[in-house]
Amino acid sequence: MERQKPILKASKVLSMSKTTKERISSIAKDIKGKELFPEKIELAKKTLSQIKSLPI
Repeated sequence: MERQKPILKASKVLSMSKTTKERISSIAKDIKGKELFPEKIELAKKTLSQIKSLPI
């Protein structure tokens, strides 16, 4: 006896044209792997290192 998996329906899906989907996918490929906020990342690393050095 196999369990039937329920069919999932997408909610809040925006309809868009094929060209828009292609643009979004090309931009996503360009962004993937890049650091978008290097200043904030450095600040977070600095504060984390300070927290680790606190005597608890």
